[in-house]
Amino acid sequence: MFNRYWGKDRRRFQRLLLNLTIWYKVRTPEDLRLKFGEKDMEATTLDLSTIGLAFLSKHHIPVWSTLLLKFIFFGENDGSVNIVKPVEVEAEVKTCMPYENEFRLGVSFKGLDEARRSELSRFVGATMRPYKEF
Repeated sequence: MFNRYWGKDRRRFQRLLLNLTIWYKVRTPEDLRLKFGEKDMEATTLDLSTIGLAFLSKHHIPVWSTLLLKFIFFGENDGSVNIVKPVEVEAEVKTCMPYENEFRLGVSFKGLDEARRSELSRFVGATMRPYKEF
């Protein structure tokens, strides 16, 4: 599989290409948390896996920063749409790269309990589509 950002894709976990609205707050470092305050900032996901996600942000957030993420899954069951309980999870920034007029952040989930990890795994597996190269 080819990753358009780095060349050959060496990921151990499958990614679901996904356009989903998320909200995040900076937890650490302290100076950045004080700069942004306690407001939720909105962002759009690019992909999701059971261990993390990538999203576009208007702000540069340094690697190793800790964020609090919130997002909601929508599932389909027998033709009706179900809203799954909102997910709130801490994440650590692993990458932050310029992307057009924004920043592409790759984050890794921290402290995700087994129930949430299973829920993510089911969601990713149920909606997985084959990756198409650009």
